[in-house]
This record gives sequence, C-alpha cells and structure tokens, in this order.
Amino acid sequence: MATKGMSVVCTGRGAGFASRVSRLAFLFLAVAAPAAASAFDSDEWLGKRELLSREAERLQAAYTSCVARIVAPAENVTLPVESHPDGSVKSSIAASGAQFFLDTGFVWGTNVVVRQMSTNGVVEAEVTADSCVVDRHTRSGWAEGHAHARYLKNEVEGDGIYFSFSEEFVTIYANTRIRAEDQKFDTTAIGMGKSRKGADAGADAKGGARDAEIVARRTDLDRKAGVVLFEGDVRVSDPEYALGADRLFVFLDGTNALKRIVADGNVTLTNGTRSASCARAAYVKSAGRVTMYGDGPQRARLVEDSHRRDEVEGRKITFWLDSEQVEVDGATLTVDGGAFGGKDGALKLMGK
Repeated sequence: MATKGMSVVCTGRGAGFASRVSRLAFLFLAVAAPAAASAFDSDEWLGKRELLSREAERLQAAYTSCVARIVAPAENVTLPVESHPDGSVKSSIAASGAQFFLDTGFVWGTNVVVRQMSTNGVVEAEVTADSCVVDRHTRSGWAEGHAHARYLKNEVEGDGIYFSFSEEFVTIYANTRIRAEDQKFDTTAIGMGKSRKGADAGADAKGGARDAEIVARRTDLDRKAGVVLFEGDVRVSDPEYALGADRLFVFLDGTNALKRIVADGNVTLTNGTRSASCARAAYVKSAGRVTMYGDGPQRARLVEDSHRRDEVEGRKITFWLDSEQVEVDGATLTVDGGAFGGKDGALKLMGK
C-alpha cells in the first residue's frame, strides 16, 4: 500500500517504521581523525586544497630532479626538520640512505621515516615510504610510490603522499585506505536498540569499540581546520554497516571528537535489512539529527525489508536520534498491510 502527502511526521509508539529507519543514523558515526575546527567555508578550504595540490606537484617534480642528481647518498641519517619553541624536535626525517642538496634545500631519502612529535618526545604522526623528498624551507615533502601515514590510532596508506608540517596537511593521491582503530560507538545510545549476545555483547560492554575502514581514490586530511575529505568512490565499512558516496566530508573539534559529517553524491547506506539512498546526507552531532536530501528526480529513500517491507521517500528526510522522530517533505510512504495498523493507520498517522 502506498500513500502520498506534502509532509509526514512519524513519532511516538505508533511510529514503528520511524523507529526502525531512525536507526540508520548510526551509519554516519564512522571515522575519527586529528584536529581543531572553526566555522567552515567550503570555497575557502577548497581553494587552500588547490594551492597545496600545486605545492604537491612542485615537490613531485623536485623528487624526479633529485633522483637524477643522486651521487653518493649518506647512510643511516636522522635530520631535524622543525623545532618546538622550547628547542625540542618537532619533526624529523630518518633514512637508510640520504642525499642533501644544499643549493635547493631538498633532502632525498630512501627507506624513509618522517615523524612529528610532541614537546615531550611522543610521536604524534608518522609517514613511512620507500623513498621521498623533503623541502627543508617549506617543511613539506612528497613520498613516491606506496606509503603509510599514522596519526595516533588512525592509519592511512596509499600511492603518492604529500605532507606539510607547517600546514598540518596530508594528501593521499591514489588508492587510499584508512583504518580507524577502536572507534567508540555505543549502538544502544543512538537507537540501534539491539540486545546482542556472545562476542558482540563483549564489544558493547566495552563501549561499542571496533575498527572502521574507509577506502577512496583520494583523501585530504587537514589537522589545522579539523577537516577530512574522502573523494572518489568512497566506501566506509565496519562489522555493522556500509556507506558509499562520491565525496565524504568529516568535521572534528579540537579534542578530536566528531562534529558533523556530510556525504555527497550517490549516497547509499546499508545495515542488515535496513538501507537508504539519497543525493546528499548530513549528520550534526550536537543536534542529534540526520538529514537526507533528494536532487531532482533522485529522491531520498529509506527502506526496512525484513519480515515485511516498509519504505518512505521524499525531497528531504530528517530524523532525530533521541526522539526517533522522522519528518519527510514531499513524501511517498509505502507500508506492508500490517504496518502502522494498515492503510487506515497510515492515513491517520499523516493527519488524513
């Protein structure tokens, strides 16, 4: 049975489907990364990203030039790149073989480990690569071929990595894979409402900690702004869900906590029998709200397909995690004959 209306609001005990589809909101709580964030200007940030992309091109060309000039690399070299105000080493490069180019300020190295450290010497970030070049003047570098980067418990790998110590910015240009370890995710608190036993129950007892993995063609991590952008066939997965999009923005605050997530372009989300699709989706943690947007003929859509099939679609679908309320603009609601008390119950639910 299908029914249409300009707006649908589902709430309370009578909104069985609202309760079930609101649980899809947990799909947006996936990733954590460095940083401090303020008000975000997407045009300004994308402009900065473009400038740093040009810097990456310069360093990639410098890498090729340095390789052509290598004569007699020094062995087992460790070199400070930047210092904290108290004089302690903030960043360094270590290599099994290194060539110094005094005329340009470049250092080329093989079997390289680049580290960034706190004032007490704890390693906060690390890039390892078969070979790379570092510009000591700009405190930035290019890692050729396959490389790994690690920030706290977040590990990134890919092909071709640009990094800037001064801008606290990393770009992985191809075949990005990110593993975010031990993400704290209390499924009960945000409406999953499942009572699980065995090994899964043990994970829940520890606060829902589990690993998440994100795959994309390119990733930009801006620690200063608290922004992470995954771009190109983005896939997020962990043991409980999967998310896909053309582009995924993650925004964090100064304590590394998630503030909001925006998924854009061909967004899909699945969790067992629950699924969703839309043109764009946004999760705002402080409001406990997820909003899914349609675009022209592509409408936002939520589906529960277990022992019966319930489905809602519209221009915009908003749901709140705490109240399990769902609001749909320009709605088409399709329910199994037994859902909402059948057709009469569905019409009553929409005020008809």
